[in-house]
Amino acid sequence: MYGASILVLVVGISITAAFTVGVRTTYGDGISAGLGSQVERDFLSDQEAAASALTNSDPSALSRRLTGNALVDVSQQISDQSAVGPVPSVTFQPSALTIVRASDPVDASLVIEVREDGTKAITTAASTNTAPSQQTVSFHGDFWLRQDSSGRYLIADQNIQNQPSSNLPAIALMAAALVWVALAAALFLRLRSDAVSTPAAPGRPSAVGTTVDSARDEQPLTVDPGPVPHVRIRTFGGLHLQQDGQEWASALKARPVTAFIWLRILVAAIRDPNARLSRDELGRQASPRHDRETQLKQMRNVIYHGLPELPPPLRDRILVEPKVMSFRLDGCEIDAISLLKASAECAGRTVLAPAQMPRAQLAVDASAGVFLPEFESVEDFATDHHPTCTEVIRELRELLSAKRLDLILVVADSYAATNRPAEAIAILEPAFQEQPERDDLRARLAAAYNHAGRSAEAAALEVRTSTSSTVDAVAGRAI
Repeated sequence: MYGASILVLVVGISITAAFTVGVRTTYGDGISAGLGSQVERDFLSDQEAAASALTNSDPSALSRRLTGNALVDVSQQISDQSAVGPVPSVTFQPSALTIVRASDPVDASLVIEVREDGTKAITTAASTNTAPSQQTVSFHGDFWLRQDSSGRYLIADQNIQNQPSSNLPAIALMAAALVWVALAAALFLRLRSDAVSTPAAPGRPSAVGTTVDSARDEQPLTVDPGPVPHVRIRTFGGLHLQQDGQEWASALKARPVTAFIWLRILVAAIRDPNARLSRDELGRQASPRHDRETQLKQMRNVIYHGLPELPPPLRDRILVEPKVMSFRLDGCEIDAISLLKASAECAGRTVLAPAQMPRAQLAVDASAGVFLPEFESVEDFATDHHPTCTEVIRELRELLSAKRLDLILVVADSYAATNRPAEAIAILEPAFQEQPERDDLRARLAAAYNHAGRSAEAAALEVRTSTSSTVDAVAGRAI
């Protein structure tokens, strides 16, 4: 067992070294080995030229290496750092490259993308008042390349995102070592204990074997998977998102455009759980006054900066795909979706079964108030006072209100059918106060009052009904 442990540790060290030393390169569909090799070679050369230009504040080093937006971006970095003070030395160390065929969201003519994970080392030389320093930053970059007339690939557009440094490989190796040493020690002690135990007489079972078998029989057959993260989202009366007992929705206030995109995707998911909104559509709705290029750029800012800076309970709800975005509903409970599901289950019924009543009542209680009342203010700020989703939010509010009222009516009828007028009154009164023009609510509430022995209140409702009918008749004759 000790020999096996040593072998496993050697394999673990080799795997860790393979993943932390050198550049791992993979090719996507449509990238042959020859093309991938050339793109990798040209890309690394282009990136080395960018590092040299940054280190020496020499934009000429970028000639025939960078072009387009990438050239403008690095040239601006050189200009910015020259204005600040001493120019630091910059080096890039890639750790993983993925070369795929994918279009640049800004320039569809760029179809070769290099996705890089690596580190950037920034070394500042010593000066009169400061000591030399070095900073290492992990990053993920998306680079799109263009082939020039000579057949060489130049970096034409880039999007680089800094990431926190990870110690996972070292931690994983230490954990593996500790686990295997502990297992080896446990096995050694077990074998030693079995060796000194008294052998069983022929034809009789071993006491040790019996004990082990009994213990095994008493073990539960299922394994507890542990607590599952659960997110609860409330939309009625204002947005609230709770996870692990903590409220997170307030973090959206700091980023109005990201908040609008987040809410827009949530609204789409409530209307259709399978909804996937295109980046183009979201860009048009968030920036209706700008051209398409600016809209796509703003969407990239939301995807690469806005969403990553949100707390995980908010960020993890949004699924970003190459061209579309959607809302993750797994492990998530949303009051508006619960209302729609409860309404669908109760549709066509006049009286609910006892098992259905608690869920229907809970859906009614949880959906009191205006659906996402902050939506318009967030949209107004994000779109610079040019709202684009007025009809979308209005139609969804009307749908939810109608489904809630349908549910209230069938729940009230179920209470009345089971001789529970007090519960029927409790659910009908708030609904009637919100919509006093609804005769069906008035009739049911009057019947519940009579059933509960509150005849005066029932008569008052009937008087108001008669008065309203008389007024309508007089108005009709006048017309």
